[in-house]
Order: sequence, then structure tokens, then C-alpha cells
Amino acid sequence: MSGIRENYARLVLTRGVNLQKGQILVVDAPIWTSEFVHLISEQAYRLGAQDVVIHYADPDAERIRLRYASEETLTDVPRWQVESQTIYGEKNACFLRLDSQDPDGMTGVDPAKMSLWKKATSAPLAALRLKKMSNDLSWSGVPVPNPRWAKKVFPELEPDAALEALWQAVYRCCYVGEESAEAGWDAHVEEMQRNVKKMNALGIRSLHFQNAKGTDLTLELCDGAVFAGGICHCPEPDGIVFAPNIPTEEILSTPHKDKVNGVVYNTLPLVYGGSIVDDFCLTFQDGVVVDWKCGKGADLLAGILETDEGTRRLGEVALVPYDSPINQLGVLFYDTLFDENASCHLALGAGYVDVVPGGDRSTQALVARGLNTSMLHVDFMFGSSDMHCVARTAEGSEVEIFRDGLFVI
Repeated sequence: MSGIRENYARLVLTRGVNLQKGQILVVDAPIWTSEFVHLISEQAYRLGAQDVVIHYADPDAERIRLRYASEETLTDVPRWQVESQTIYGEKNACFLRLDSQDPDGMTGVDPAKMSLWKKATSAPLAALRLKKMSNDLSWSGVPVPNPRWAKKVFPELEPDAALEALWQAVYRCCYVGEESAEAGWDAHVEEMQRNVKKMNALGIRSLHFQNAKGTDLTLELCDGAVFAGGICHCPEPDGIVFAPNIPTEEILSTPHKDKVNGVVYNTLPLVYGGSIVDDFCLTFQDGVVVDWKCGKGADLLAGILETDEGTRRLGEVALVPYDSPINQLGVLFYDTLFDENASCHLALGAGYVDVVPGGDRSTQALVARGLNTSMLHVDFMFGSSDMHCVARTAEGSEVEIFRDGLFVI
């Protein structure tokens, strides 16, 4: 295993979940990432982990089950499966998800069954999901290349060369080098934090996006919401700093669930559950998707929108400059964790609690301030080289944020 691979594993642990001595690390990973899981596990123990709990998934077996099992079987989620996650949330564990796509892995699966299964498995984890989105627990999602994903991204290369090219892209986009695991990443996050401070100093209350593709969308933020980027903080007294996504280029906030109006067009494919959704637009009125069109994966998009009341509303708006390092690679990764950091994006579903500061952190109080709640959080990309964004401040003045897809603040 190369030194740079070990550096990447270290970055995931020290800056991703920010593993603390005596803490339990929970890893969710496809079976084909086992070699990297072993590397993560050994480094975690060396850093002082109390235990490393590994939950392996077999996406190929999941595809077979989704094709042949009855809807009744798919929606019967056993208690042990839920408790295998929630018990560690109660023990203040940190949670790491290894993102290793097979972009065509769910070909042939009925989108309706996929949606039912997603809903059934997500619902019992609502409390744990809220703890993560409130930053009560540290968590992170990180990419781990595999041969299928690599061949999809680099079809012109031989399998081994494609896999190595994808690993090199991961290192570059995560600012990892042979010499250091953290130095490049820390410098990048520091730069992001400067832009976050500029955004928050403006007192922004709404954003208006426009581009030539047809996007013309205005959204207000949750009452009192601020912007964040690169890192999150667990509440005091711990105050642990962690990175929910590696890589990351986004500065994000949470829209008001009732105050989004206009139309938005996607600019990159959405890979969801091993299938592709593309060439779609959504029309919002008073926060709700009231009309939509889709060229590819329409049944899957319908399933997302019909999951619960919250999946027809927005939970995130993220600003990503068009010259981000990921976009400069000129590669479509068929993976939201990567592609969302190459483009401004929105998310249908649950909003982020940590960007809505205030004393009362109850769900009722947060919803009253405009926070969207849902079983899902589904990112999709809408940024472009001609994206224009104008903010309106609390005082009513307008400030240009994006011109030609780049920050101008």
C-alpha cells in the first residue's frame, strides 16, 4: 500500500470524522472496499479508537434482492438492523461512510421498489439522522475508488490504469500528497472559511439564481440561517471539528421550506442508488415542487419526490465556484460526493440544523423557523459557467455573489 494511500486514510480519520481517543468508529462500506477498510481500521486503533465497528454492504446482493423480493419483504426492516446503527449513536461514536459507487449497479431494478426500500430503511433512523445533521455526532463521507466505478469514469483506459487514474483524482481533489496527510487540506479549509466569513458578514436573507439553461430561482434562507463550509463543529463542551464531506468545495446554507419560487434545471447527472437521473427541471411555488420534467430516470425522480412531504422541498443550497479543482479536471464522476463539489447544488429533503443557530434546538422550534424535515437528503447539481447569483440582505440591499459561475464577493 503506497504512502499516499496511508496519508489519505489518516486524513479521513483526523480531519474527516476527527476520531478521538477512546471513541468508537462505525464504518459503513461496500464489500469491495475491504482493503481500504483494513487500512482505516489499523490506523484508527493506532490513533486510540476504543473499537472499530464495520458494517459491510453487498450492492450486488442488494440488487438481486430488490429484483426478486416482495414489497412486503423489502419494507419489513428488522429491529436488529436499526439497532446496529442507533446503539452506537447512543455511545457517541463517530460515523464514516465509504462512498464507492457502481453507477450502473441497479440496472433492471424497479424504481418503485427502490423507493419503497429506501423509505423503509430510512424511517427508523430519523432520530440518528437528526443527531448527525445537528452535529451532535461527528460523521463523514469519503470516496474510495473501485474498478467498476473507475471504468465508468475513464472508459478509454485499461482497467488497472482507470483505477489508478481515479485514485489520483481522489488525492488531488482531497489535497493529499506523499509528504503530508493534512497540510494541503488545512490550507484549503482555511481559504474556504475566509469566504464563509465574507458571506455571513453580509447578512444574506435570500438568493436569486439565473443562467442561460433556464434556471430562474429565488430562495429565502431559514430564519436566522448562516453559511458554513468545509468543516462543522460538534456542540460544546466537546466542540470537535470534523469534515462531513471529503472532498469539499461548497459553502452551504438551508433554505426556508416555504419560501422557494421559480424553476431550476440540473446541469450534471444525479446518480441515486446505482441509477442515473438526468435532463430534469423542477418548478417551485411557495417552497413546494408543483411541476417537474425529466428526460432520464423519471420513475426514480418521481419516487424521490413522493417519499414524504419533505422531499418536494429544499433542505440545502450550496455555492461552488465553476473553477473548483474538481470541475477543472473535466471529468464526470457519476458520484454525487464528487460531482456536487464541481457545481452549485441544491438538495431535496432534510435541511441542515447546524446552520440555523439559536437556543431552542427542538424539531418543532426549528420547523417553525423554516427548516425542512424528511427521511431523505438528495443533492443535485445546477451550477454552470454562466451562473449569476444576487443576494438580498436583511436591510434590503442587493449584493452580487456569483458572476459567470465565480464568486465576486
